[in-house]
Amino acid sequence: MSHKVEIIQTGRGGTINYTEQDTVLSFDWEFATNGADMFVPTPEQWAAYCHGRGADWAANSREEILERVAAEVRQQKAASSIVTIEDSWVHFEF
Repeated sequence: MSHKVEIIQTGRGGTINYTEQDTVLSFDWEFATNGADMFVPTPEQWAAYCHGRGADWAANSREEILERVAAEVRQQKAASSIVTIEDSWVHFEF
């Protein structure tokens, strides 16, 4: 499947858009003291989040989607960062 990741910065944060199947999943992010954090729905919230955006196809793909987004953000903006995916955020440590 083809997907696209777009990073939008406004000040000390912004939005990361993941587009697949003509549907956009958006995640807020902000710089932190040791890198950047992308805020994501918890595993319990994920299906409802996807449903609310018309992305029912993504309801069972949280881990795969977050790994894709993290890899693309790392490639585009933070090549040397250490990435950690947790329940409520993806952390990029510089």
